[in-house]
Amino acid sequence: MSGVVLEGPIAEVREREVRLLQEVAELIGQMGENSAEDKRRLQRNAADLQDMFFLVVVVGEFNAGKSTFVNALLGDEVLPMGITPTTDAIELVRWFPKKRKDFAWRERDIVREWLHPGVGVPGVVIVDTPGTGSVFRKHERIAKEFLSRSDLVIFVLSAKRALAETERLYLELARDYGKKIVVVINQTDLLGKKEQQEVRAFVQQQLKELLDLQPPVFMVSAKQALRGHKGGGLFSRASEDPGQMNEVKDYLRQIFERVPPAKQKLYAQLDFVESVLARYIERLDQQIALITSDKALAETLQRELEEQAEALSVHMETARRDLDRVFAELKERGHRFIQENLSLQRATKSLDRATIREEFEREVVGNALEQITAISEEYVNQVVDSSRRYWRSILDRLKALETQLYQEAGSVDATGYAEQRAALQEAIAIADAELKSYADDSLAEDLRQTFRANLVGFSTGFTAALGGLVVVVLSVAAKGAVTAALGTAVSALVIGPALMVGGGAAAALYWRKLKRDANAELEKRLEALRESYHQALVELTERERRRLLQYGQQILSPVFSQLTVLSERYQKQREALLAKQAEARQLREELDRIEVTSEAAS
Repeated sequence: MSGVVLEGPIAEVREREVRLLQEVAELIGQMGENSAEDKRRLQRNAADLQDMFFLVVVVGEFNAGKSTFVNALLGDEVLPMGITPTTDAIELVRWFPKKRKDFAWRERDIVREWLHPGVGVPGVVIVDTPGTGSVFRKHERIAKEFLSRSDLVIFVLSAKRALAETERLYLELARDYGKKIVVVINQTDLLGKKEQQEVRAFVQQQLKELLDLQPPVFMVSAKQALRGHKGGGLFSRASEDPGQMNEVKDYLRQIFERVPPAKQKLYAQLDFVESVLARYIERLDQQIALITSDKALAETLQRELEEQAEALSVHMETARRDLDRVFAELKERGHRFIQENLSLQRATKSLDRATIREEFEREVVGNALEQITAISEEYVNQVVDSSRRYWRSILDRLKALETQLYQEAGSVDATGYAEQRAALQEAIAIADAELKSYADDSLAEDLRQTFRANLVGFSTGFTAALGGLVVVVLSVAAKGAVTAALGTAVSALVIGPALMVGGGAAAALYWRKLKRDANAELEKRLEALRESYHQALVELTERERRRLLQYGQQILSPVFSQLTVLSERYQKQREALLAKQAEARQLREELDRIEVTSEAAS
């Protein structure tokens, strides 16, 4: 097919517009699988600009009378008419000075091209698409393809069933493509005057309320018009107008007289590419907003992980202070025990190690183990409960984010979110495993067993050492007693009293030293025990801190990193589309200034 030959500035604008459509097609072709169809449409429309046909595409339900309407525009029975769909071909009528009765197959035998002067002006093509409600499966695909290629869309509705669901969908599609729309309500001969007014009002109301459209609406009977007037075509006006087609023809004629078809073609395709750009820019804005929200969530989770780790240290310090209080009381009772058991009064009594240990555990250790266990269990419970609640919170939020991504990815760039969803699934799996690790009280039991063993070890070790000291004390006491007896036997000697006194004083001094040693041993062992308990708390706390911080670094950081990469990619894509949008506006401004002085049929 050959179209209109352009020369001068408008030819240059046409070439730049072709490049614009091709470049936009390549840009959006990188924005996920859903963009493939739009890329193909843009490429096809760029090819159409080379031929420069102004495509008037007629769309409507099967049996709405589209073919009859086209024939009425042409003033001739060119296209086959019938009550059943006989072919799934596109009927295309191109202007030609003389009528041709035969047709030629185009575009892989999908398009039947007719030549007829009734089209009205060179460069205009009227396309009759298969009915949207017909039985042929290919009809919908073919109709939508020409809908996207169109420069003007005429929707033919049946007066008996105006605005069916498929018609609303096609009108919405044409609106989203930025197409100029005309609505024709056909078959008005089936209605009375009052019914015609009601149908027209209903259609206008539905277009406004459901689609936010206010296109021109015409009421016609194409069958009556065709029967009453043949010849003349689009630019003819019948003296009698039984089918009310004159109003439609006047409107179309004014369009072509006001702006030549070639220039309108360029305007129409600028409308189309701008509508595509606006749609994808809006989509990118949604993606960027989602990414920004996701980044904020990832940053919040990371920050909360760090805060949670710090909170563990606060809990630990509280537990350590409580333990120190218990150990201070232990020390006080231990010193009192030493004072009472390493005394002159008990020196001569039989005091074996078993008795010492029994009394030590009763009088010194007492309920210290229960106190320590309560403190440690309270701390462990704080850690476990806090961690369990926090991991549950993380898990819930990550799952919510995953759900959001799946929902958003369906309408935006599914490919761009694939890696992020995989990372999120890994993060969810790990958070779930961490949560399940707190299912029992093994953490508390481990700490409890450690503390019990340490305290028993302390009690056994110290009482063993104390028992040895008692033996020494007893032996020293016995030596003092022997020395005293010897002094009595030789009382006649001058040195007797001195020996007796000297032996008792030596024993007393030695007892004081032994008590000091015993107290020092007690404090050393208690300090070692206290440090071991502190260390157990520290190890538990550090283990939990590592779990939290490593999770943030190893799991959330990659998610955050991918979000950053996606954000940068979307920003670059948006900037590129905005640049093309500015280029389209510049072309429109240049087109506004061009006066077309020469348009000739090729």
